[in-house]
Amino acid sequence: MPCLMHFFSAIMSFLHSAMDSVGLSMELKWLEDYFALVELENFTAAAAVRNLSQPAFSRRIQALEAWLGTSLVDRSRKPFRFTAVAKEHEATLRNLLNTAYQVQNRIQYSGVDQAKLSVVAQHSLLVTPFLPQFLETLSSSIAGLNYSLVSENRDACLALFLRGGVDMLVIYEAQNKPAVIASPLSVRTTLCNDEMMLIGTPRTYQRLNGQKSEKALPLLIYPSTSFFGGLIGVDALPRALKVANASIACESAFSVGLKEMALASIGAAWVPRSIVVDEIQDGRLVAFNEISPPIPMHVVAHLSLLSKNPAIADLIEMTGPGKAAHQISA
Repeated sequence: MPCLMHFFSAIMSFLHSAMDSVGLSMELKWLEDYFALVELENFTAAAAVRNLSQPAFSRRIQALEAWLGTSLVDRSRKPFRFTAVAKEHEATLRNLLNTAYQVQNRIQYSGVDQAKLSVVAQHSLLVTPFLPQFLETLSSSIAGLNYSLVSENRDACLALFLRGGVDMLVIYEAQNKPAVIASPLSVRTTLCNDEMMLIGTPRTYQRLNGQKSEKALPLLIYPSTSFFGGLIGVDALPRALKVANASIACESAFSVGLKEMALASIGAAWVPRSIVVDEIQDGRLVAFNEISPPIPMHVVAHLSLLSKNPAIADLIEMTGPGKAAHQISA
């Protein structure tokens, strides 16, 4: 800690001198903006991640450049490029940002015996075994830890996390397509695997043998703008409409509601396997894999590096690569 404080003191001394010379106060959020741009290499995408309009985001980058007294971005080329100065000093700027937040965290939480973790999770995960098991693992592994839990739709979860409103984000991600969160903002760890599968009752399944002149299979789907809707809309939904002579009977954003409608034989629905394990085992539901092969998904936790909660360091140690998957079973 003394070495860290000495390093931070030296940096702050340099900052004050620089600010006096240019008459401008640097804000840490400008560095957060800059590293979002470094990560995504696109002004529009980086502005979206930072919940800013593109003009406002560009002004912040320009303010950081004005404070530094040099350009970080070469805007004369399309696509833009980072300048040689930016590349040379990227590590220094990253260390500055990380050190500032580490010192703030240690000071703010010094003497606090009990850590409270704020978590936002995708609605669907609250009815799977994954999230309760994960939270139980955390509580039993970190002394004095308790937590608050908020559930939202996936987009709202991402927005709350990116605003710095919570310490941890737990969501579904498509295989090979992680959520766009800049690495300076979080540490990502895969908790376990799940899959989206088309299910229905045996009675609904029998409708596949109906008259080809009729729409044999009613489908219960998600809005196309939702994460699950986008997941099935790429291939699974078009395939089912064609192969099974199906029609769309209902649209809902709630996987649990679609599951209950499927159990009532209203139609076939795509739902996470984890919420229908019991029903498939006892025969109340069957998988329509020949019509729609299961779609792999990951349950992923993002731990905020901007959080002021000292428990985050313990969580990063616990859930490092290769660890979380062994702690949580499907």
